[in-house]
Amino acid sequence: MRASIAFNHPLSPAYRHLGVAAPDFPGAFQAGQFVMIRPPAILDPFLPRAFSIYRISAAPPAGASPAARRGPVVEILYKVVGKGTQLLAGMEAGREVEILGPLGNAFAVPDDLGLAVLVAGGIGVPPIAALARQMRNAGCGMRNVEVFLGGKTSEDILCLKDFDTAGVRVRISTEDGSLGTCGLITDLLDPFVAAPHAPRPTPQESPLAIFTCGPLGMLAAVAKLAEKYGVPCQTSVEANMACGFGACMGCATPVRSNGSGPAYKLVCKDGPVFDARELVWR
Repeated sequence: MRASIAFNHPLSPAYRHLGVAAPDFPGAFQAGQFVMIRPPAILDPFLPRAFSIYRISAAPPAGASPAARRGPVVEILYKVVGKGTQLLAGMEAGREVEILGPLGNAFAVPDDLGLAVLVAGGIGVPPIAALARQMRNAGCGMRNVEVFLGGKTSEDILCLKDFDTAGVRVRISTEDGSLGTCGLITDLLDPFVAAPHAPRPTPQESPLAIFTCGPLGMLAAVAKLAEKYGVPCQTSVEANMACGFGACMGCATPVRSNGSGPAYKLVCKDGPVFDARELVWR
């Protein structure tokens, strides 16, 4: 559908917060789902870009464009890394864009889950923040939600206010030590999952589970850690895609096969959220 930019604010030199006023867009989504966005009548780059949905606002924030008054406003956080996001970063409030969504599946959280461990890094943080917000609205609290955020620098640690509002504890690591513990996020996650004193579900509740989104290397490390301790792990995978709904076959990702040959699933249609045990980690 055609929509207009409500706001496009910088969060840091690398990250930005975009709001798209789309009157015909659904007013709700599930954490993990995404949208495809592209400026109309642009041939280079021609393809849209996929972005995880951060949240959907019923009313536009102060300073939004007049077109945003018709809401809802679809909000995303994005990192400026290439030609498509550079073009998007230069678009001001009121400019028209095309948006398609909500697309893909979502994180599936059992009602009786005893402990949800949320792990994210960089631009993978927004869907995890959306999941924490979803859990808060479902009545989960400090007792059964733990958050681990990692990044190369403090600039990659996003959405701290969202997690504070959700009432969950956040553990942070950065590779350069500019925020939190110096090191990788798995350096904090491994002893937490292994520790006998870590918060555990009661006998009447399901075991703990990990929910993660972020760079591929981080996802692979978290998936291997989850497999090491026999912990269920749902992972949201990022991939380049042209359509967002399974037509172009451009986002095929390898999965474990029971047959003789390789097997693949589409990130856009079968994901982006997968059981970590299902994927082939390179």
